[in-house]
Amino acid sequence: MQEKTYTIEKLSEFTGFSRRTIRYYISEGLLEPPAGRGRGGFYYDSHLTVLQQIRALQEKGMKLAAIQEHFQKRPREQPVSAREVWVKYPLSEGIEIHVQREFEEKEGGLVLEIIRVVQSILNSRDR
Repeated sequence: MQEKTYTIEKLSEFTGFSRRTIRYYISEGLLEPPAGRGRGGFYYDSHLTVLQQIRALQEKGMKLAAIQEHFQKRPREQPVSAREVWVKYPLSEGIEIHVQREFEEKEGGLVLEIIRVVQSILNSRDR
């Protein structure tokens, strides 16, 4: 069974946090980045759970710095980053390249070069 996924809009709706706040929590390391890139990014139940925990701690009067410290001290059960995440690059109708996110982060320049070469081949074929 596939794990449920959410858009940032749905996370915002379910938690009461604005999209901007959710992005801020990601930038501060409180929340793992979404799977996928840009508008295609999506979030898992684990993201929703963390946001609900942040909300509960805030309601108890904890400040953000204390919440960050709280999350750093406890081990995570299954971090989102442990999942195998793939990034999709559509190149042409019916053709796309899938790259593991971890590889893309390490070898972004190589990925862009591969995309340029494939697009060049596709463009020369169209002439």
